[in-house]
This record gives sequence, C-alpha cells and structure tokens, in this order.
Amino acid sequence: MANNLFVLPRLGQTIQQDDLGVYYILNQQTGRVRSLIQLVRENLHWYLLQLQPIADGLDYRWSVMAREQDCDLRPVSDKQIAHYFSRPEYSEPVGAWQVLRNHEFGFAKFTPMSSPDEVSYAILTFDGEEMKRPIRLHKAPAEWLEDESAAEQLLPRAEFA
Repeated sequence: MANNLFVLPRLGQTIQQDDLGVYYILNQQTGRVRSLIQLVRENLHWYLLQLQPIADGLDYRWSVMAREQDCDLRPVSDKQIAHYFSRPEYSEPVGAWQVLRNHEFGFAKFTPMSSPDEVSYAILTFDGEEMKRPIRLHKAPAEWLEDESAAEQLLPRAEFA
C-alpha cells in the first residue's frame, strides 16, 4: 500500500471558484492539444464539459461529460479518495487529492505537500467504483480565452478523440 496518503487530506487545496475554466489534455508524443475540457459551476452544481466538433467539422460545441441522469459532479469522501489513490503508483509525490465526480467522470486537484503552490489537475474516469488511470490536465492560459484568434488557430490543430 502506498504511504503517500494525505494523512491530513484537508491540507490539500479544495476545488473552488479559482479552478473554474478551460483545461486541455496534451498528447505527449505530438505535443498537440488532444481535448479541451471545461469545469463550470451553475448555482450549487459543478459540471465537466468537453469541446466536441459538430458533424460538419467546422463548428464546435460544449457537451456535458456524463450520463443523462447523472450530470453534476459531487464531492468524494476521504474514504473514497483513499480507495482510489492508495496504490503504489500514487506514492510519489506525497500530497493531498480533492475530487469531484459523477458516475463516469471526475475532476481531481492534487496539492503536493512539498510545494503547495504547485497544484496540478487531472480528469478521472470510472468503471463502477474503480478508477482508471488519471489523465493530466493543463489549465488553459487566459489569452486562449480572451483572444478569439488564438482559439481559432488552436481548434484546427487539435486532435479531438
């Protein structure tokens, strides 16, 4: 069993308003953006959205990442976090995880104990109560969101899966 386990999980930074925004998955081999994910909050509910091309391939839309009856993300208990991350592959670096999830997908925030300012993010997928390998998310720079020409240049080069 891994001994990285956030004995004091509350030391981790919680998922909050500052974490809202667009994230991307980077293809490690090509260096290209593989997928765009958005964490949004509406009223008291959190949602994960994925940017997907529409049939004509020229336009894009944000789609909720969930089953129809299970859209919003809910906080995961400390016991569930321990179940997901108490494996040897998560033993380093030592830190605290915070997770929101619906039935199939989750958003995770990792706060390393050695440098609490260097948080990282991941998208999670689930098969029942078993978590598959997390996929690293990178927060999109503000200029991607503010400059339409930057987004227009990015989308044709993205490798949508």
